[in-house]
Amino acid sequence: MDQAMMIALSRSDPGKEDWEGSALWKADHNAQNLLIPLETDNSRFITGYVVLEENGFPEDGQRILFDYAGSNFRESRASLTIHRELGEPSLEKGYVVTLLKLAYSIDHCNYLSHNHAIKTAFWAAKIAATLGFNRELLEQIELASKIHDVGKVVVPKSVLTQPSKLSDQEWMIIRRHPTFGAMIIKPSSRLHPLIPAVEAHHEHFDGSGYPVGLVGEQIPIQARIIAVADAYATMTEGRVYRPASTPSEAMLELHRCSGHQFDPDIISILISLVTSGEVDDSHCQWGPL
Repeated sequence: MDQAMMIALSRSDPGKEDWEGSALWKADHNAQNLLIPLETDNSRFITGYVVLEENGFPEDGQRILFDYAGSNFRESRASLTIHRELGEPSLEKGYVVTLLKLAYSIDHCNYLSHNHAIKTAFWAAKIAATLGFNRELLEQIELASKIHDVGKVVVPKSVLTQPSKLSDQEWMIIRRHPTFGAMIIKPSSRLHPLIPAVEAHHEHFDGSGYPVGLVGEQIPIQARIIAVADAYATMTEGRVYRPASTPSEAMLELHRCSGHQFDPDIISILISLVTSGEVDDSHCQWGPL
């Protein structure tokens, strides 16, 4: 699956439908099709349907699209357009906002702190700054960190919130979220530089990760940074299936995994940042989107 297409329907008076209720988690049972809403600069809503299938738009896609859009949506008030890329600046901006909203919703579903993506972005930016990233690259890694798990939107909510061990089938679905994430952001040319980081943030330094099994410096530096920041934020926040670790406990675990799961140099930078006492993520939380 290497193609993502955007089916966009625009309407002039969107009403006040709840954003999350209109789209979140409304993927089909095979986690292939995803309906997402977009907002444009002029406050018109764009309802988008991202097809995560190499065969393109399914025959019943338009019916599904109208079903998901809700009873207030009228086909007669809509224009149907197929986009391989978003193109318009207003759509580009709206798409980024939509992905951030999806990331926000995933945080509120999957993490006890509800601010995981923001904390991941905070630590990733600190590590990248220590490595000398310029302003443009810092902005890219911060945004990539915020949406690194956006592919989980096609993972059933019951799987994301399951407190017990996942089955082999459920684990297989989870392992696909980096690929789905890369496909979801592909329609936006603005986000193209973020694709390698999103797609590779679960690759392991020793080659044991997924989805490809990249080794060492084959893994993009941005993805190696996000992997460490993600792990530290996850451990210190806790999940539904695991209590939060203290910073000291998290650093010990990261050190244990250094050279295997994570880049040793990046682990060293994070540990230095945390132990310095000058960097604190307690203020990190989602702001207005």
